Amino acid sequence: MTSETMENSEKTGLEPPNPIVLELPSSSGYILLARLVVSCVGRLAGFEPEDVYDLKLAVTEAATNVIRHAAVEKFQVEYRVLSRTVEVVVVDRGGGFDVGSLKGRPGEHGGFGLAVIQSLVDEVAVDSTAEGGTRLRMVRRATSP
Repeated sequence: MTSETMENSEKTGLEPPNPIVLELPSSSGYILLARLVVSCVGRLAGFEPEDVYDLKLAVTEAATNVIRHAAVEKFQVEYRVLSRTVEVVVVDRGGGFDVGSLKGRPGEHGGFGLAVIQSLVDEVAVDSTAEGGTRLRMVRRATSP
């Protein structure tokens, strides 16, 4: 979908384009692949190199959190390209965690990764349950050129 087509679909209220979905083994060797895809997605959305760099760091941190904490064999990273905006959703089917324990400052219960991600993107939402795993949604809008 071209940038022009994406802009037109946003103006008409049509659904955003289908996401690009990667299902990755829970191994640090695959983080590079997640970074490579988000780099391409950022360029498709019209991002400047600094914006792409921030997105790559956020995806790296999110994937690292899954690998370290979720105890799953695989996880998904979904990328959605919008006009000058990128949405990335990282989903695992692990045992979840208490999101409320990470509110406020990072500390002995963790939260450093989430704090880093929040500093790199415009919006962050985390949903986690013992039955459904964890879903981390990140949205980054391009800065003005």
